Amino acid sequence: MSLQPAFEPGLLNAWLLCIPLFAQMIYFITIKPDIARRMSDMSGYDTKEKLFTVAASVAPYPFMLATVWTPFTSILPFLCIGLLIYMFGIALFFLTLKVIIETPRGELFSSGPYRISRNPLYVAATAVYLGICIATANIILFLYLALAVFPQHFMIIAEERICKQRYHSSYGKYMEQVCRYLPGL
Repeated sequence: MSLQPAFEPGLLNAWLLCIPLFAQMIYFITIKPDIARRMSDMSGYDTKEKLFTVAASVAPYPFMLATVWTPFTSILPFLCIGLLIYMFGIALFFLTLKVIIETPRGELFSSGPYRISRNPLYVAATAVYLGICIATANIILFLYLALAVFPQHFMIIAEERICKQRYHSSYGKYMEQVCRYLPGL
């Protein structure tokens, strides 16, 4: 990994890897606008929670924009490992959206990836971006990602507080059985 990352615009740069994630998000917003609105609802959040939520929600866009100028690495192990992590993230993102779409309104998401993680959508997106960081071997993207997950953590804590209020003991039981991110984290 070079300490001097390359930033040069190109048609075959890492931005291509952002297209499936972005397309899935657009598709989701189009077919389930009510759920998309509910997921962006910040009623019940205090000012600090709203700031973290906005910061976490906006954070992916500068990352995606930076990938326009970020070529893939020529270091084959980094490229392969990065692409594997990326594919895991895309698959998890798709499976999570499928659960969100199929779960009846007002019910707790608890099937599919939600049996392993209370926040599989965030885990998936982070895996996608981490895969891109590794596939490009770009230290600037790594640093940006490290900063971007910070407000995401506090947004998740706010969401969990609201879920406890909304779903009461069933969410408390779910929290005891399923980890916040990944088993062991």
